[in-house]
Amino acid sequence: MSNDQAALPEVAPGSLPKTDTEEVPSMEAKKPQRTDADELPEPNMGELPDDFARLWFLIRRAAGLLDRAGEALFRQSVGISLAQFLVLSVVDAHPGPLKQQAIADRLGLTKGTVSKQIANAMAAGYLEVKPAAHSRREKTVSLTEQGTALVRHGDIHFDATRDLVMADIAPEDLTVTLATLRVLNAALDRG
Repeated sequence: MSNDQAALPEVAPGSLPKTDTEEVPSMEAKKPQRTDADELPEPNMGELPDDFARLWFLIRRAAGLLDRAGEALFRQSVGISLAQFLVLSVVDAHPGPLKQQAIADRLGLTKGTVSKQIANAMAAGYLEVKPAAHSRREKTVSLTEQGTALVRHGDIHFDATRDLVMADIAPEDLTVTLATLRVLNAALDRG
C-alpha cells in the first residue's frame, strides 16, 4: 500500500480522547436484521468453473473490502494506516520485546515492509527498538506508552465497527467459516 509510507501524526501523551466519553458508532441504530445467506445478493463473479474458484473469489473480495474498510477506519479514527495499526497491535499482543521477523511472520508481510512500518512508528514515538540480548544483528521491538495509548484508542473504534459488521453473521456460520478457512490454510501451507 502506498499510503503505508505516509508520515505519521504526532500524538502527545494524554491527547487521545477519553474512552468513556468518546463517540463510537452506535450499534443499536445501525444494526440490520439478519438475512439468510441464500437471500443475500451474489457479487458479480461472472462464470466461475467450480466451488473452489468461487471460494477463492469471495475470499479475495472479502479481504480487499476488509483492507479498504480498515484503512479508512484507522486513518479517520487514529490517524495512522491499517498496516501501521496491525504492526502496533502485534507488538501490543506479545508480552515482552518482539523480533521484527516475528511481526512479519504473524502478519504475512515481508520483513522490509515491517521495517518501514517500524521506522515510521519509531519516528512518531510509538515504538522502541533495541538490539536483541542474544545478537547485535537482531533487534527487538516494544511499544512506548504513547504507542500503547494509540492501540487502545484504535481498539475502541475497531470493536464498535466489528460489532456492526458481524451483526448479520450467525455465530454458527462464523464457526463453520473459521473451521473451513483453517483447513484451507493448513492445506495451502503444506503446498
